[in-house]
Amino acid sequence: MKTNKIYLSIFVFAFLTLTLGCEDDDIEVNTTPEFQSFVEAISSLPGQTFTLSAVVSDPAGIKSINMKYDKWFLDKTIVLDSLPETYELAYSFKVPDNEVENSSHIIAITVNNVGNKSNVRNVTVTLDKDIASPTINLVNPTNNATVLISSANEIDFDITVTDNRELSEFSIEGELLSETQSISGTSFNYTNSLNVDNPGKYSFIIKAADVSGNESTTELIVNVLNDLIFDQMYITDVTDPVLLTSDIFGVPYTTDASTVVSEDGYVFTARYYAEAANAEVRFIPQKQSFGPYTFGADPNISGRLVLGADQNVNPIVIPNAGYHEIKIDLRDNSYTITPYTPNDSAFNQVYIIGRGVFISDTVSTCTSNANGSVVCWNFASGKPFTQDSANPYLWTIDVTINDQPNDNGVNGFILNANPNGWSPFWRMDTDNDPEATVPNGGVNYVFPDAAIGNDYTFIFDTHLNRLSAVRR
Repeated sequence: MKTNKIYLSIFVFAFLTLTLGCEDDDIEVNTTPEFQSFVEAISSLPGQTFTLSAVVSDPAGIKSINMKYDKWFLDKTIVLDSLPETYELAYSFKVPDNEVENSSHIIAITVNNVGNKSNVRNVTVTLDKDIASPTINLVNPTNNATVLISSANEIDFDITVTDNRELSEFSIEGELLSETQSISGTSFNYTNSLNVDNPGKYSFIIKAADVSGNESTTELIVNVLNDLIFDQMYITDVTDPVLLTSDIFGVPYTTDASTVVSEDGYVFTARYYAEAANAEVRFIPQKQSFGPYTFGADPNISGRLVLGADQNVNPIVIPNAGYHEIKIDLRDNSYTITPYTPNDSAFNQVYIIGRGVFISDTVSTCTSNANGSVVCWNFASGKPFTQDSANPYLWTIDVTINDQPNDNGVNGFILNANPNGWSPFWRMDTDNDPEATVPNGGVNYVFPDAAIGNDYTFIFDTHLNRLSAVRR
């Protein structure tokens, strides 16, 4: 009798379990899941991560949400054991790196309730996201230009702004003016003229934005003087005005301004290496152009400085190859050339380290020299410069700058002279428009967007701490 009771208990338990289980699978509900809010169009790019966002609800309880797109091997189901009446979806997914830009893709989002009733909505992901900021070009005046007070307007603005999609706003702010205007199209030109009564250094902050919210900002400094006195001076051995702006940095090369009270603003000294005899140089106080002032040599009077308005002024000629100090004095319009021999030690090798720097278009500074693994910003992946046959301080390397988008790093570089460690190393004096390298100091340099995709020759003089990156 006891045995029969046991069998009966087991039968009843099994029956109840089966009955309750079937009732759970066959719950009758009269509702269908609803999308309270839903992001149905997303703009992204290959290699970038986007987020599928929605708020769904159902009074019967939400059981699961599925996101599916076979081409990207996406088939993700989120199972909700608590059966909430409302659920906020925020699921992130990375676009495959090899996907095609400007292509469109449809991801199906399916919401199921506890009664297995479902609702499906499609998300269109278009790989056309605009991440490029507008480009600001200072046509006139160039940055750090110097103008003299006269009877006419001293500052004539000519500024162009371009964008690969659509511009939205332009502004220029400074002590002398404040102006903001809505703009449209892919290009815009701003012109204006200012009459300046008082000499001084005037700063203007120029901003441009596009409809995607990308912004660019640049500072324009204009020196307004009663006479020819300058805060800074540059030396250059190029004659093509384009070469003053086509480099990433290094052209023209900065000089040392005298800090002696009577010489301040008038006396400047440049250290320069002449690769051959009769090298020609000129001095300019404005970094990006030969006008309005270029200083050269009087062809008839040795050591006499003359002022010109462009690169056609007669150059200062350095008679012999080698290192020289060239000193100009605007008080008496004179210049001197003094040869010298460096006494600092040369290095056995110099390397470039970083990310986004490619040698022969294929091997990057993220490729380990030891085993070919990916190691960015590391001395183990430094690529060697070539030493000049006549000057142990002078090094060159040809590179291509390209984006490396597969991690969260930035595209930039530092230099070092040790394949097995960091020191000695060089970084730049600033991360924006640098003018010199800083031994065992400085800041990491990050390439501007305009440099990506271009070929450059890096020329590094370890004695002068001069680094230039010029187009090739």
